[in-house]
Amino acid sequence: LAIKMLNLKIPLVKKMKAHLKSKNFSWDPNSKFKEIYFDKPIGYIFQKKTGTTLVLNSKKNFFPNKDIFAIIKTELKGKYLVGYFSYEFNIKNSKGGYDAIFNIFSRQSEKPKTKNHTSPILSNFLKSTNDKDFISSVKNAKKLIEKGEIYQINLTREFSYLSNKDNYRLFLDYFKNQPVEFGCYIEFFDHVIISGSMELFLRRNKNTITTKPIKGTAENQTNSAKALDKDLKERAENLMIVDLMRNDLSRICKPGSVKVDKLFKKKKYSTLTQLESTVTGKLNKQTSLKEIFTNTMPPGSVTGTPKSRAIQIISKIESHRRGPYCGAVGYIKPNQDFCFSVGIRLSKINEKKKLFFTGAGIVWDSVPHKENAESHLKAKAFQNTLSSS
Repeated sequence: LAIKMLNLKIPLVKKMKAHLKSKNFSWDPNSKFKEIYFDKPIGYIFQKKTGTTLVLNSKKNFFPNKDIFAIIKTELKGKYLVGYFSYEFNIKNSKGGYDAIFNIFSRQSEKPKTKNHTSPILSNFLKSTNDKDFISSVKNAKKLIEKGEIYQINLTREFSYLSNKDNYRLFLDYFKNQPVEFGCYIEFFDHVIISGSMELFLRRNKNTITTKPIKGTAENQTNSAKALDKDLKERAENLMIVDLMRNDLSRICKPGSVKVDKLFKKKKYSTLTQLESTVTGKLNKQTSLKEIFTNTMPPGSVTGTPKSRAIQIISKIESHRRGPYCGAVGYIKPNQDFCFSVGIRLSKINEKKKLFFTGAGIVWDSVPHKENAESHLKAKAFQNTLSSS
């Protein structure tokens, strides 16, 4: 049953663009293009805890008893969907914000025009989560690891900033400062996200599904970066998440088909070096989008192990809502193949505030002040972008 939304303050479709930008062909390995553009959506869809809202062809409908997957299946066949599943998508007691939101497009588009910034650059980068509180949260997490409640946990922090740069220009400059596999810029009717993610959450190509968890970080031009793939602490951190993702994929894949293709591959970016592993599997026949995302969200690399307990602890330790940060950001094709990055190195912008998020994986031998420094290192490329002309 759909309820027509005649008076709800939700705008009809306006011009909203999306740009998925890769330093290689990661958003679509089967194509010859490193960049994918979308413009002029025909609608959008979002899910909250109260139900799902669909705005399509100038009509607004609310479905109180249907999730987003049911509406995609019946109403949006043959369409492109560009957006995200929030970190809280699968977490029952989370409050506020979108569980998922996607713009709806009939086709891909041409490269959009950009504006050159001619005014003097004005910017300010502030810590919403102060260092003392973040270090304290790391210490608390280590106590829980010592008790055996968890083995690893991903803790995150929030920054706020001011910038007079055009949002799209900011995204392009961010990518220029640190080219990554899964850069993206998406405009929604009430907010914008900018991501400089280098991590593949899930890519579906017919019946093959792939994930490439990233864990293990070191600053460039250091001995730690040179020996990152030999560092026992960083390898252990990566291996725990590989095992978690193998377990998640085994729920939706054919028995015995899930395998680890690569372990501990060093990947160097402009400010840091990270470790990436690759896990693949063969999907069960007729596996639905709902089955895939309800069995894998939120991404393992931004939760911890055991996953369910780590999620509970994160909700108690962190005061901010993650939303698209640490969620799944990407697009679904008309044939139901898809590609989603882990929403990291991400900024969320609305009329009231501009936020940026980073985090760090905590294990038993983590050093609190070093994890704090890592959370700043992960913001370095974005900070450099804010101040550059």
